[in-house]
Amino acid sequence: MTDPRGILDKATPTGDSERIVRIGEVARLCGVTTRTLRYWEEIGLVAPSGQRHGSERVYSGSEVERAQRIRELQVLLGFSLAEIRVVLETEDVLDKLRSAYKATARAEIQRRLVVEAIDANDKLVGRLDDTLARVKDFRDERVATAKRMRARAAELDAEIKAVPPRRQ
Repeated sequence: MTDPRGILDKATPTGDSERIVRIGEVARLCGVTTRTLRYWEEIGLVAPSGQRHGSERVYSGSEVERAQRIRELQVLLGFSLAEIRVVLETEDVLDKLRSAYKATARAEIQRRLVVEAIDANDKLVGRLDDTLARVKDFRDERVATAKRMRARAAELDAEIKAVPPRRQ
């Protein structure tokens, strides 16, 4: 049985996933340094598919996509590496569930997999909601501070107007 509503479907990458890319090219594509990629590797966010010529790291298309995803989450959404880890781990779980879903035709197993996917996704959404709430609280603090500063500036303007100009 297939997934007619696309519940567990994932868009297939448009790039060639069999292409092997050197670390410098991955860094250039992501807008980071090779040292950054090595750090991401150290903390387990991304892993090269292998090494060539001794210690030269090389990446497959899926690893390049993962590195680009990390960068996107950093730049576009402002996520920390810890937050990115949670997102990536959830996406990894969803990928495994998607593969298991596609590998079976039994409706009861597919349903269980869909429920697991819903649970994993809901947990991530909950974490994102927490992050958004903290961002909103911080924004609200900044708006309140700006309001107080504007009020003080208006008070100072009134004081300045009330004081007669000094004669020199």
